Amino acid sequence: MRISKNFFNIEVPDLCYCSEFCPLRTSRIPSNPGRRFFGCKVPKKNGGCGYFRWIDSKPSISVHQYSEVESSLMIKCKGGENSCDRLKQKLKDVEQKTDTLCEKLKDSEEKLISLRQKLKKVKLERECAKLKLNRLVLLLLIVLTIKWFFNMVQCYWIRVNTKAVAGILYAVAAANEVALYGLLLVGNGTT
Repeated sequence: MRISKNFFNIEVPDLCYCSEFCPLRTSRIPSNPGRRFFGCKVPKKNGGCGYFRWIDSKPSISVHQYSEVESSLMIKCKGGENSCDRLKQKLKDVEQKTDTLCEKLKDSEEKLISLRQKLKKVKLERECAKLKLNRLVLLLLIVLTIKWFFNMVQCYWIRVNTKAVAGILYAVAAANEVALYGLLLVGNGTT
């Protein structure tokens, strides 16, 4: 039973005939050095199913041709030294840009911290101003309440005093009337 390559071209482990996942292994034998394969994890001599599958194709050169290939690669590498130097220079340029960007990021983070502190301070000042305004409004309400209370007391006393004055005036008027009546009687000689 074989599971093929998935969408990303990554080898998915095969299931052997024992219904176990096969581990990915690397060949160490001289005829196939470094080739990768899936195989049953239980050796055939210990009762394994003997499942085996190479995951890469057989190399196009034989082991005996390695020295020739190696020398041709060395020649190509010597010719490509300039491209290696260019790549090294590009790497240095990228590292310098990275350092510059890191410095800019650090500066930006410091500015952000500073702005956050300023924002915190402004919010605190705003809250203090709100508290002061609330205290002022409360004080104004207290003053208006006290003024209203005194006005009510004053009106009450005026009413009480008005009634008292009216009572006194009434009593005075009554006394005057009695006195007048008495004078009239004295003037008539009835007494």
